[in-house]
Amino acid sequence: MPGWLGPFLKRTFFGSCLVHELQKNELNRYCITCDLALCRYCISSDKHNDHKLLKIYRHVYKDVVPLDEMEIHIDCSKIQPYKCNKKWVISLNPLPHCGSGSQIVGDATCYICKRRLNDPDQYRFCCISCKVEALSRKRNEASCALRAIEAFEAIQNGEIRRKRRRKGYPHRAPIQ
Repeated sequence: MPGWLGPFLKRTFFGSCLVHELQKNELNRYCITCDLALCRYCISSDKHNDHKLLKIYRHVYKDVVPLDEMEIHIDCSKIQPYKCNKKWVISLNPLPHCGSGSQIVGDATCYICKRRLNDPDQYRFCCISCKVEALSRKRNEASCALRAIEAFEAIQNGEIRRKRRRKGYPHRAPIQ
């Protein structure tokens, strides 16, 4: 995962731009290059012409990005997309749970937040942050397993020795 993805997922959008006190100045764009939330007037100021930009939309009161824009930057496979104004979008963070929340046995859910998925054969995660969390868990488990294997091999090869050496040779008590 790219380094800008973590700060991007923690950012809040759709607040008012503090630089431009004009109408429709909501922060609904993200500059990947600068790691900034921007409004439409910030974009038109020509400071971000050559930068990588993402457009942020609202879907069910949550922030989403167009699937085709996000696929350029990260692997979006296994993330469930949603239809929003005739565009396929993916959510940055989990959407609200629908229904009573009770799970029917056999219902497929997101591996991380347990939200129901529409097509469990094709998707494993409901949003980008759930996929990032799963990848970081997998990376941590792999590094723990690697350390355990290295320690086991070191013990077998005799590389691990006593931490402190003896002061001298042990002597027996005299026989009486």
